[in-house]
Amino acid sequence: MAFVLRDAPETVAALRDEGPVVLVNCVAAESRTPSVGIAYAMLRGVDHETATKVVCSALPSASPNRRFLQVLERGAVPAQWTRG
Repeated sequence: MAFVLRDAPETVAALRDEGPVVLVNCVAAESRTPSVGIAYAMLRGVDHETATKVVCSALPSASPNRRFLQVLERGAVPAQWTRG
């Protein structure tokens, strides 16, 4: 799980750095999509709490799996992701 929560946002970031719009989607955009969105925001320097609030407010049906959030909170993301 930690690998996916590192790899997916890094892939999104690499593609975004090239310029295109990147769509991240799962079946219902309730857990996996928001979790990747949170991880991507953290990669771009947003703290975990703010990233979670912003992503969940943008996706009204978002309900990230508790385990996914724990993985992010406990260091699935490299320390250099979280600036500030």
